This record gives sequence, structure tokens and C-alpha cells, in this order.
Amino acid sequence: MFFETSLLFKTMVILSAQIGIVFGLAYFIIKQAQVAYKNGTKLFGYSFRGAMNMNRELDLVPYHESPKNYPATMSKVVEEHFDNETKKMIPEHTLTQKVNSREEALEMIRDGYGYETKDRLFPVLIIWFVGIWATLFLATSGVSLPIGLTIFTIQSIAFGILLGFIMLQMDENDGLKALKIVLFVTLLTGYIGYSDFYSFSENIGLKFFLFFSLLGLIVLSLIRTVIGFSRKATRYQAIFGAIIFSIFLLVDFNMIKRREGTLGMNNWETAFEFAFTLYLDMINLLLEILEAMSNN
Repeated sequence: MFFETSLLFKTMVILSAQIGIVFGLAYFIIKQAQVAYKNGTKLFGYSFRGAMNMNRELDLVPYHESPKNYPATMSKVVEEHFDNETKKMIPEHTLTQKVNSREEALEMIRDGYGYETKDRLFPVLIIWFVGIWATLFLATSGVSLPIGLTIFTIQSIAFGILLGFIMLQMDENDGLKALKIVLFVTLLTGYIGYSDFYSFSENIGLKFFLFFSLLGLIVLSLIRTVIGFSRKATRYQAIFGAIIFSIFLLVDFNMIKRREGTLGMNNWETAFEFAFTLYLDMINLLLEILEAMSNN
């Protein structure tokens, strides 16, 4: 006898697989970084030095090693500025200089130069960026489910690798704690939202609040690219963002409950769309928590 599964079950199957890939790969990258640190090897072109955090836990710091052979090329970015001699605004540009010894390199470092290195994570970043937008299009356009899931999986793999290095750049111990917090918040909001004791997804006031709050977060993020915020202000913004995306999880789980009884909604295509929406909520929540926990 055929057993019809619920929309929530279908959604959680897809979501669990993708989040499992992201969190699992991030954890794997951290473990491989620890192996590279112990063996003195590299991971994606990065070497690692060990430090001790406030809790006396090992904190790995990724860095690019200085070249062992010379000549080498060094560069620095000169920001946009006004040239008093030419009386013209000079746009942002990059200066390059070749050095023939370590002594020359040290002089250039004091002048703000750094070694030119090949970033092996950049192709991964491009794959993730293209993949996340392609998945957004596929999730909302009703294109073939296997194609959508394939692209979804590819971008999850790429983001899992990037997330591992993001956590290494701050403190991987805090990063792992953030993963646990996200899982706990997701389970809690899922239980409350799906219980349907209140119609979160049908509350117009709440929807307006979330819309303008999200818009505010985007505007603040754009402003931060131009004007530097204090660490305290940045942390408050991140905490507010974490609250907003937790509410988004609550609303989206509640929406699944509301759609479950709708004719024609209990299918894998709808589950794919909901899974991607919840995925974005969880990833944004994680990034906000990481920002709040960061000391930089």
C-alpha cells in the first residue's frame, strides 16, 4: 500500500541533506586544517599557525607562507585619493614591485606591500555565488527537480568549504558552537512554528516587520562597506540579524504547516522550494551568529 509522506517530511529530507553537506564539510575542513598544522603541510594553499584562545583551546590561524625563492612579486592596493600635484582624483589601483631578497621584502612589507599569492578558494567562491542564484531561480521556476537538486548540492559543497575557512579565520571553536546554536534554534522554531498554535505566517504586521528589518540589515551592510562601524555596533547589528532570521524560520515552518492541507502542494517540487527557503534562513542565521561572536 502506498504511503503518502507529509510536506514537512519531504522538506526536511531535502533540507537535512543540504545542511548536512554544508556543516559536515565545514567540520571536515577544520579537521583537515588540524592535520595540516600537525604535519606542517598546506590546505588549499594555506599554512596554519597555532594560537591559544581565551578558553585555552587551540585556535588555528590560516596564512600564506612567504616565498622561499627570489625574485618574488609584491603588491599593495592604493585607495582612491586626491593628488595635490596633478589636482586630480586618483582612482583605486594596485602597485606591484619585484624584490630580489628577503631584506628587500621586509622593507616593502613596512611600506604596506604584501606577497602576491594565488587564492585557490576564489574558484570555490565563484561556484558558490553562481550556484546560490541558480538554485534560487530553479526553486521558484518549477524547472526539473533533479536539475535543481544537483545545482543545490553543488553550491552546498562549495559553501561548506568556504564556511570551514570562515570559521578558521575567526576561531573554529566558536564556529562549531555557532553550528550547534543554529541547529538548536532551527529545531525550536520548527517545533513552535509547525505546532500551529499561532498563525505566524498570516500575521500581516509580522510580515511588514520582517520585510523592513531585512531591508534595514541590507542597507546597514552596504553602509558598512563605506563607513566603518565600531565593533560594538557591528555586534548589535549581528544580534538583531540573528533574531530576525530566527523569526523567519518560525514563519516559514508555520507556512509549511499551512500549505500542507492545500490541494496540489504536497509534492517534492514544493518541498524543494521550502527547503531552499529554510536553508537560506539557517545560513543567514549562522553568518549573523558568527559575526556576533567574532572579535575582529
